Amino acid sequence: MRSAVALKPGLKETPVFLNMPDDEDFSSVVPLVQIENMYVDVFPTLESMLNRIVQDIRSPGQAKIFSLNVHGANMAYRFPRFKRLIQQADTLICDGTGILMASRILPGLTIPCRFAAGDYLPDLLKRLSQENLTAFFLAGEPGVAEQALRFLEEKIPGHTVVGCHHGYIAHDKKLEDQVIEQINRLAPDVLFIGFGMPLQEYWIEENMHRLDVRAFFPFGATLDYLSRKVPRCPAVLGKLGLEWLFRFCLEPSRMFERYMMGNPRFMARIIASAIRMRLLKAKTGFHGAGALKTG
Repeated sequence: MRSAVALKPGLKETPVFLNMPDDEDFSSVVPLVQIENMYVDVFPTLESMLNRIVQDIRSPGQAKIFSLNVHGANMAYRFPRFKRLIQQADTLICDGTGILMASRILPGLTIPCRFAAGDYLPDLLKRLSQENLTAFFLAGEPGVAEQALRFLEEKIPGHTVVGCHHGYIAHDKKLEDQVIEQINRLAPDVLFIGFGMPLQEYWIEENMHRLDVRAFFPFGATLDYLSRKVPRCPAVLGKLGLEWLFRFCLEPSRMFERYMMGNPRFMARIIASAIRMRLLKAKTGFHGAGALKTG
């Protein structure tokens, strides 16, 4: 995990550098925004995010590159194990309009934009190809990953995805062992995992020691969009922050709890937290909570 440059509790504006060498390179410093004790990386551009991902992959050890949206924040609120895993991520990408809104309601830094894997995955795979880094897809129903690869072959000739397998392996120990053996034989740099949240993050925690890969990248249903199995939200709705409404209209019964109940619960917690912070600021001068990360 990358070293963190922490702030005093309750402060965002004034960083306090702890035990940093005189020659520390701050060119790769990434500011963080704290959302319910989870630190989201602030990337102003797609290029800056891709640079960080490549840096994570090339760093010693095994990196965990996770994303956070309102659904994930609600699960972290309910399940301590999941929250701990999110807190341990080497990079945490803002993947939801609700997280953007939360950063604007809470005191301190704000997140300028969100990045959905369904939008940026082709750009990321192009970058991996340029960096001679390989990938493996472990996601989706049988046939979905293969269909996504056919799409990629048309859009990104020379991509470096070296293999794929469907994601229905977690409850089949024999098949799981076979897939892990296949992945280790190919030794990809990045393993993209799409089991859905929180199963994919739990599976990473339980199996990362068995896998010869440099980075883990859970990305949910991204291959369903890439393979055209599920329609992608129109760009105009995405820019308006209404992707949740589009998904709700596609699957109202399955998404009712997530969006119609989950979104208001999250925003209620954020508003309550913002009020507490502002009262605390008025009383003590505290300004929120945050940090910086360095490579």
